[in-house]
Amino acid sequence: MRYFCPLLFLLLLCGSGLYAQGPINGFMPKPGQLDAAFTYSTESYSKFNNENGDLIDRNIDAISYNLFLEYGLDPKMALIVTAPYISNNPDNQGFQDGSIWIKYRNERIEQSKGYHNLITSIGLGFPLSGYPNDNIFAIGRRATTFQGRFLWQYDAKYGWFVSAQSGIDFQLAPEALAALPILVRGGIGTSRFYADIWLEHYQSLQSTEVNQNGASGAGSTWTRTGGTLYVPVAPWFGVFTGGAIILGGKNIGQSTRWNLGVVFRANG
Repeated sequence: MRYFCPLLFLLLLCGSGLYAQGPINGFMPKPGQLDAAFTYSTESYSKFNNENGDLIDRNIDAISYNLFLEYGLDPKMALIVTAPYISNNPDNQGFQDGSIWIKYRNERIEQSKGYHNLITSIGLGFPLSGYPNDNIFAIGRRATTFQGRFLWQYDAKYGWFVSAQSGIDFQLAPEALAALPILVRGGIGTSRFYADIWLEHYQSLQSTEVNQNGASGAGSTWTRTGGTLYVPVAPWFGVFTGGAIILGGKNIGQSTRWNLGVVFRANG
């Protein structure tokens, strides 16, 4: 897995109100290495799961652009920054909620056929602009959120991997809320390509409330699945595509998303 770029499999989870588990994976960049990814996404739905989980008519067509940066501080620690721009319509667009994360690898345990990785991450999400948040086409909630994640990943020496992560989200503003994210993933990376599939469940720990946000809102719960395909063009550059679909939930659109993007790598 020398040439594939492991940050890719989280890019489907950034750039909208739906990124929940945070931009965390089980791979660590080298000290001084900077990975930069730019993603273009389209997301749409015609049905919305209301506070009871029933489907109602509602149409949203969104376009988003996301910047993702990951920098290796030392062999065990990395800094991550995200900045999404979302457009639902001319009145509801702008930079949404960015985030800053510290990722720390607690352990990397070698076995005969692979490695077990244990990683802890903490992050803070915050609004990057004063976008409207009081209508069904709003791009987000203007939320300030503390996020914590614990991740286990097994890297086989033959190229494939499996991972699982969970943690807690504490929304501090505009109101106090908590949620539990769970993510499982499997994939393979070679010198010619990287591919993965994943399944996520996001569970609000509060009673579900009526949602007024077109992307996701207070009390949102959902299950979704997706995948990514990445092809390296050079050791410092690659391209990718992928998609995701909401399988069900409450206060969430029954959406489908498609992604295209590029990745650049600079070694310090």
